[in-house]
Amino acid sequence: MILPALVALLAAAGPLLRGSWDLWAQALLHLLVISGLTLWALSRIVVGFLPLPSNRVMAWSGVLVALAALSSWTSPVPGFARPAFFVFVEGLWIFAAMAALSKDERTLIDQFIRVGAWLLMALAFHERWSLGLERPASALLNQNIYAGAVLLLLPLALERGDWLLAFGLLWSLLWTKSAGAWLGLAGALALTQRRERPILAKLGMAVVVICAIVVYGRLDTPEVLHRWGWWKAAWAMAVARPLTGYGPGSFAYVLPAYRDLAPYGLYSLYAHQYFLETMAGFGFPFAIVWFTGLWRVVVSEGHYKRFAVIAMLLHSLWDYTLAIPGAFWLFCYCAASAIPDSSRGVNIPSAYKPVAAALALGLGLALTGGVWTLWSADRAIAQASVAFEEGRLDEASHRLETARRLNPLDADRPLLAAAVELRGAATRTPSRGYGSLLAAASFLEEAVALNPFRVATWTELASVYRAMGRGTLATQVEARAAAALPR
Repeated sequence: MILPALVALLAAAGPLLRGSWDLWAQALLHLLVISGLTLWALSRIVVGFLPLPSNRVMAWSGVLVALAALSSWTSPVPGFARPAFFVFVEGLWIFAAMAALSKDERTLIDQFIRVGAWLLMALAFHERWSLGLERPASALLNQNIYAGAVLLLLPLALERGDWLLAFGLLWSLLWTKSAGAWLGLAGALALTQRRERPILAKLGMAVVVICAIVVYGRLDTPEVLHRWGWWKAAWAMAVARPLTGYGPGSFAYVLPAYRDLAPYGLYSLYAHQYFLETMAGFGFPFAIVWFTGLWRVVVSEGHYKRFAVIAMLLHSLWDYTLAIPGAFWLFCYCAASAIPDSSRGVNIPSAYKPVAAALALGLGLALTGGVWTLWSADRAIAQASVAFEEGRLDEASHRLETARRLNPLDADRPLLAAAVELRGAATRTPSRGYGSLLAAASFLEEAVALNPFRVATWTELASVYRAMGRGTLATQVEARAAAALPR
């Protein structure tokens, strides 16, 4: 029962924790999944049989992991790309795990997700009627992400015959006013019901036409113009690094380098277009392999969750729900449900069991330690930020040094360290103040090395050098900034 519990943890609990967008939620789920998988592997080693997915799924997953790792470890912003890599690997793991899950275990996972859907829907009704929110977001970050989650949960409610849940999800979907979600829902209906229920397919096409008219009426609105600029920027990123991309989760941090494509200088955490953001983050080879695998799910027949996959992909042409970890894991579960269960596996001879157990335990401890270290570093930075705001500069510096030892790739840490030194420089004697400026410049140099696409960091670094009387260095910094931000 360990494996279905872990899948349910990601697919059911992930969306409830604000979509697992916060680092603490991701770290918590990472730790639980790694610990659970280690226990499961040890139990299978004791039995002497380790289940395996089909050769096709193993090859597909292996290629994707290798390409994603290459993209993450060659990213110019590794501090942001590598945590996002682990989110993707957990989603991909769901595909491999499905082969080892029986029909009853999959039904159990569905029940957990159904409970999560009830909680999300009930919270949306509470926000609408008790709190008076016009467009409730439930437990997720905003109403558009909730709308995307509804597209993934609705087919499961219908598959399990929970008509009250299905009705409630549709009702709350109306409140989100998400044209993209309705377009995805109607498009999936038109594509999947052509043979079995032609009337529903025609209804879906009618709704698609209505949604298209609504979108056409918004073409000159900021909502559309902003997205168009972000899409152009994402495509330019993909073309600039076609083989590896800039790394998963890097869009927001690389976007300043394409500021002439961003409408009115407006930036965004996401491209609002999953296909383009995938190519910009991972590169074209990864995107081809990933979407080819998803295409096999789309063309499968007799599969309720196939409807969810199609609806979500259509919705992702307009919004960024799949960039949220909890929604992405739920999407992966829906897509992986097309994989049949299998009795395929490898026997582990008794002589090799101690070695296999030691390797599994060692890997589990290493991964757990890595996740704990990253979370501890993030917590130290948060504590340093509080100390900085309250004027406790020595404590802030101490905690930032701890964060540096734990995670030297975090690009936010040297920025805060520079701010601490600059505040100290304003209150110290000229001789000590110059030392603080020198330390601030050093931290800002580290910051631009970890994230060369943040315009404000380059500007601040040049101003610090000028405050030190180093005008030549300031000019050189501006030239380096122009090279890093060519647009």
